[in-house]
Amino acid sequence: MPPPLLLLLLLLLGGAAAAEEPPAAPSSSPPPHKNATLSEILPRYGLPPGLFPASVTAFSLAANGSLAVDLGGPCYAHYEYLTYFEPRVTGVLRYGSLTGLSGVKVRRFLVWFDVVRVKVDLPPPPRYVYLDIGWITRKLPADEFESPHECEDSKKCRLSSALATVAAWFQNFFAQF
Repeated sequence: MPPPLLLLLLLLLGGAAAAEEPPAAPSSSPPPHKNATLSEILPRYGLPPGLFPASVTAFSLAANGSLAVDLGGPCYAHYEYLTYFEPRVTGVLRYGSLTGLSGVKVRRFLVWFDVVRVKVDLPPPPRYVYLDIGWITRKLPADEFESPHECEDSKKCRLSSALATVAAWFQNFFAQF
């Protein structure tokens, strides 16, 4: 076989072997970045930066998406609902959602409900944040979560929430007359 024909055959076979290799699958989630804050990481997953309060002291994100967030202590923050964060919040971070949540509760009508999942509209930027509370889903404007909220005094939060609930009850009661 003449050398030019052999070269052509090798090139064709080499190109066919390379073409048979499957392309690398895109990663399902961005890799964690060292020295980044949680508020900087969340938008890389399509989530607003203010899902957690400003009192985050540390967090860990495993390759499988397991997220553990440590706060400086228990935290009450006002979003549309009074929200309680335990000192440690855990869940699984995926693009557009935070599932299997543990350590977050919202208060509605004097009752505390566990938040089990947070998800957003995709593609980013999200317009709404959805809180799954058991079988109930609450839709909140995403702009409420644009920046981390400060923790508030627990006594003040409980009192203001109770007063707001009583005021709403009276308003609804007298609206029927």
